[in-house]
Amino acid sequence: MLVSLLVASAAVVFGSFLLPDSYEVRRSIVVNGKPEQVFPYLNNPTKWEEWNAWNKAYDPTLIRLYGGPLSGKGAYQEWNGDRVGMVKVHFTESTPPNELYYKQFIKGEEFETIGIFSLEPLEEGTRVVWHQKTRVADDILNKYKGFFKKLKTEAETEQSLLSLKLLLDPNAKADSKAQIANGKGRS
Repeated sequence: MLVSLLVASAAVVFGSFLLPDSYEVRRSIVVNGKPEQVFPYLNNPTKWEEWNAWNKAYDPTLIRLYGGPLSGKGAYQEWNGDRVGMVKVHFTESTPPNELYYKQFIKGEEFETIGIFSLEPLEEGTRVVWHQKTRVADDILNKYKGFFKKLKTEAETEQSLLSLKLLLDPNAKADSKAQIANGKGRS
């Protein structure tokens, strides 16, 4: 039994060396509307509550605070809730109606996320690409937490993009698997 415990412990420790010190999530969806119509929902932090997966339904104790300019570079939002914890999203660069860059910090976690929204005009609407890269502290616990955090972030990103699509076109189908691409190709 002692040998099994030692082997399992060694596997956990050595397994952490195989885990990366960062992870990326990239998803895209085609939404109804021109980039000029879509971009305000991304560029204005007060609009995020209309489509973001972190909302009152997910965490009824959620409180949002806003600061800086109303939109664009320098605007920020903070979320605080029992389920989401304390999160700050700070817009670092904004190029309407094409790109928005932000940094996200979660209090008490060793994660820093750099996010980019890119909008591409199409005949049938706008492709919204949401790319997030998160740096994880280089220790055993945080590498494993990062692995599971990536899975959760993928699901939340897909849900948020689908909500954005439904917000812009209430008649759109709600089948997220058929509408959300992993960002590596066309959706």
